Amino acid sequence: MNSINLREFWTLKDHRQDNVFSFVRLCNADIDDLGHELHQFKRVLDRKIQSGEVKKPCSTVELVCFIEPYREVFFELFRLCKIVVTLPVSSASCERSFSTMKLIKKNFLQSTTTDERLSDLGVLSIESRRAKALDLDVFVDRFSRQHNRRILLL
Repeated sequence: MNSINLREFWTLKDHRQDNVFSFVRLCNADIDDLGHELHQFKRVLDRKIQSGEVKKPCSTVELVCFIEPYREVFFELFRLCKIVVTLPVSSASCERSFSTMKLIKKNFLQSTTTDERLSDLGVLSIESRRAKALDLDVFVDRFSRQHNRRILLL
């Protein structure tokens, strides 16, 4: 299946593009309900944009974040957007994950390394940009407040 463009998704009711239509059928979604939901969702989104409450979503992740409060109303749309967000765009992201885990195992694997620690190291490595943006002083302060490890030597 080819990638699904967000613009194609908006025009599902009007043109029924092959990519989107085949994806909807693959996910066993009710096409009629989805068409009605898209129509109503466009109206809600346009009102929110015109009132200045939100900007138009540029990505599927932004779309999911916007729809989430309305997930009961736009059930099919929310479900399909969540599926799209979780699907890897290509096998490159999977290959990158396995490559990262291989490096971590090579560099950090010891007999005491648990699966949980290995998983945490993998997430930190894969999300290195986000990890580098974190303020470590906040974590150190929080840790020091939670764990009082001082021993009084009298």
